[in-house]
Amino acid sequence: MNSNEKRWVILLVAVVIIAVIFFVVITNINKGDEENQNNVTQQQSVQNTSNEEFTTELDDGTKINTSESFGQTKTYNNLEISNIQFTSKDGKSTLLADVKNTGTTTHEPEIVKIVLLDENGNTVTELKPAIEKIEPGETAQINSSVSADVANVKDFRIEAAN
Repeated sequence: MNSNEKRWVILLVAVVIIAVIFFVVITNINKGDEENQNNVTQQQSVQNTSNEEFTTELDDGTKINTSESFGQTKTYNNLEISNIQFTSKDGKSTLLADVKNTGTTTHEPEIVKIVLLDENGNTVTELKPAIEKIEPGETAQINSSVSADVANVKDFRIEAAN
């Protein structure tokens, strides 16, 4: 074997060694990333389960209130509040509900106070949605938001705003 052929063999061996080292390093980095991601996911799951008793989190990050008490039909004067949905996403919580006038007179437009309650019945915050004019037997909607993640509440009450 002449010296030129020896150089090519040495160069080829060096390239193979570098490729093997590169492959091993990349494989170990990817395994570490996967393990870290699994640990983070497990920690988040534990945090969500322990701190968010009344919510379920969807894949897109939306939290949905799942409290049976919160979802029960409520009444205010001659209004029946039902089909209640309370969600939170990106730090904003939104309450949606149907409002049906079960009385015999027209409900005039009004701003009401919805008091959000924790598991001990303590006030978390208040919403002040407007209820539009509703004729007897008709249904309207409440749509009220607050710039805070407060979806993890147990119940609410509705009352006249001051």
